[in-house]
Order: sequence, then C-alpha cells, then structure tokens
Amino acid sequence: MHNPIRHAGHAVEEFFEAFWHLDGRLFRTLRDLVLPGRVAINYLAGHRARYIAPLRLFVVLSLLTFFIGSAAVHIEEGAVDVEGIEAITSAGTVEEVERVRDRMVGDIERARTAAGNTPGVMPSLVAAEVRIRGAAANRVVELGGRPKPGAAGADAGAPPAGPEGLQFNMLGHRGEWNARDNPVVVGWWPGFANDWLNRKIGNLEMNMRSLDSASADTWLQAVMSAAPSALFLLVPVFALLLKVAYLFTRRLYLEHLVVALYSHVFLLIMLSLAFVLSVLDGLVASTTANTLLGLGMAAVLLWMPLYLLLMQKRVYGQAWWLTLLKYLVLGFIYFMMLATATVLVFLARMTTA
Repeated sequence: MHNPIRHAGHAVEEFFEAFWHLDGRLFRTLRDLVLPGRVAINYLAGHRARYIAPLRLFVVLSLLTFFIGSAAVHIEEGAVDVEGIEAITSAGTVEEVERVRDRMVGDIERARTAAGNTPGVMPSLVAAEVRIRGAAANRVVELGGRPKPGAAGADAGAPPAGPEGLQFNMLGHRGEWNARDNPVVVGWWPGFANDWLNRKIGNLEMNMRSLDSASADTWLQAVMSAAPSALFLLVPVFALLLKVAYLFTRRLYLEHLVVALYSHVFLLIMLSLAFVLSVLDGLVASTTANTLLGLGMAAVLLWMPLYLLLMQKRVYGQAWWLTLLKYLVLGFIYFMMLATATVLVFLARMTTA
C-alpha cells in the first residue's frame, strides 16, 4: 500500500525544487520585462508556464514598493530623544508638556545650526521636530488643554491656539472647524459616526500642521509613498480604459487586464528604484555621487513613459500615429486619475493618529 506521508528529507527536497522553479520563473519574468511588451505578448500567446502570473507578481511588488516607499520617509527612532518623547507622553500637566517640548525643540535647533548643510542630517532633524510637536500636541489635548505655540521656535509647524483650523463649507458646516466649539455634524449620521469623522479631521489638521516645517523633498516623498496604493486601486480602471480605447480589436477585458498588470509591475519596479535613488541622494556627501544619482533619477523618469508607449505599440500592433494618439489621451486621463488617487490616499493616511 502506498504511504502518502513522505519523510522529512523528501519534504526538504520538494521545497528547494519549488523554490528553484519559482526562482527560474522570476528571473525569466524580470529579464523579459526589460523589453517593453515581451512578457504580456508571450503570456497572452499562451506561454504562461515560464512566467509568474501577472496578478501574483503585481500583488507582491505592490507590497514591496509600499514598504520601500514607507521606509523612504520613515522617521528613524534614533533621530529623536526617545526618553524625551516618553517624558512628554507621561507628563501630568500642560505646562510640563510644554517645558519638555521647548527643551527638545531647542536641542534640535542647536543641532540644526551645528550641522549646517551636512547632507542627510537636516531631513532627520526636521522629522524629529515634527514628531516632537505632534506628540506634545496630542498629549496637551489628552490633558484637556489646547495646543499653543511654545517659546523655543514652536511657531513653525505647531498647532494653533484657539479655534483656528481647517475651513469647511460643506455638509451644513460653516466657518473654521474646531472639535469642541464648531465640529462637523452630519445630521443623518449617528453620533458615533460624527465623533469618528471629527477625530479624523482632527488628526488631519494636526498632521498637516506638523508637516508645515518639513522640506519640499519630505513633502514629495510623503505624497509619493502613497503612489503604490493608488496604483493598486487603479489597475482595473486602467484595463477598462484600454478596453474602450481598443474596443474594435475584439480582445477580452481579461486580456487588457494582463497588459495593465504587467504595465503596473514595471511602474512599481521603477517607483521602487526612484525611492532608493532618492534615499541614497540624501545620504551621500559626494558631489559626483549626487550628480550620478540625479542622472539616474532623470533616466528613470524618462524611461517610464517611453517604455509604456513602446509596450502599447508592440502589444496592440496598430500604426504609430494611432498608437501615439491613444497613448496621449489614455496617458492624460490616467495621470489625472493617478494624481487624484495618490493625493486621496495620502490624505487618508494623514487622518490616522
């Protein structure tokens, strides 16, 4: 009688066999992705065993790019006096919170002056100040007070004193929002839903004001880190746009979805590379290295639209003038949708405490 239970050695052998098989498919997929349209054309032609399925590859790269993008704007714990943060969160009075905050901000100001223009130092100091101010403001609110500017340069990025804040003229709300005195109230929502909405608005205001003192590069990286999530959401929309643009080619929607998935796989790889180049540019101090990294970033940004144009031409095989026309129309529509989705995802993240 055949025993279905295998010994441990056979299990290890099967594991490595599966791993090397996946590794081979991964290598072939990435290799053929270098040439615009090759993977999509071969996959649609039935040569599927040699490649990783587009949906699986897209999901994995979406997660990987998301974490790379998050790491690119991550505030390092070492850049902040952790004991000072703990002192803020454990303070028992508003005055004590403000004393600790002012002391820590003063230390950062002195470090900023001493650092001068040293590459890679300034962004971490700005991020540290943002985190300190955010922790202090949250603790003040917890203690029943209202955040107000401190003495040690706290005006930059500090939440305002009094009712000054976000303006809302929607859902029946008028004037400047304030959670206590002038909250947003949706009449047909239950109380807990309105409480949730105002907590989100408060988090958004606090985080946006905390980022006021951040550099333009920090803002750009923060927004761009939301791009992988936006790309993930828009893949089926892009496939639908392809279906409409190539309606008379008699291709099924799922075929356009394969093209959309492999297009976005390429975009995610390029976006990850852009994140890495951006981080390296902030860490190195060599002028030559910074120049090379800048050229690399420019090459990435130029290759992305050119690659997609070549891919669209090779997959659908239409005349250049028609391909270019459809590419420009689709590209404009999709770029506007992607920019809007990226900003919305970024704002949604900013509503978290």
